[in-house]
Amino acid sequence: MGLISHGTRQDWRASPRLFKPRHRGVCPVKVNVIDFSPFGEPVFLAGCSDGSIRLHQLTSEHPVMQWSDSTGGRAVTGLQWSLTRAAVFLAQDDSSCVYLWDLLESDLGPVAKQLVSPDRLVAMAVVGEPEKNSSGFLALVLARASGSVDVQFLKKEWVSPVADEQRRLQLLLQGAV
Repeated sequence: MGLISHGTRQDWRASPRLFKPRHRGVCPVKVNVIDFSPFGEPVFLAGCSDGSIRLHQLTSEHPVMQWSDSTGGRAVTGLQWSLTRAAVFLAQDDSSCVYLWDLLESDLGPVAKQLVSPDRLVAMAVVGEPEKNSSGFLALVLARASGSVDVQFLKKEWVSPVADEQRRLQLLLQGAV
């Protein structure tokens, strides 16, 4: 039903107990993938079988942001934060399409979309050198159904941190609540 249970290693009660989608009522949706921010922010992304992507803060049961139709209803099968930019993440859907969000550029949906063809995409991973922001790189590793692997470097604008990016992301998250 799109619910994510919240717990701790020590078996203490965590609040909130569940993370829920924004819509009310019962909806047959499965959470396929979750990724936590690597920047120390208490936020995580959840990608669902109905194509929705949710951005949750650990302190609230409902998402700060939710994109219900950003993949055209295709199931989200991969989801990962950028390693170099706190406001950037990538998603993969079950039709072999990769989407890139830059929340500082647009919080309405992805800023780039790329169909991976003709060989079906089975997995993606973001790799790079986050400690070398100015001279480092960020790449998308794409695994295909045939067994081949592609490495695609991301544009500098999606790799190089923006001035005050974490603070600007925090302000955006506060404004969305």
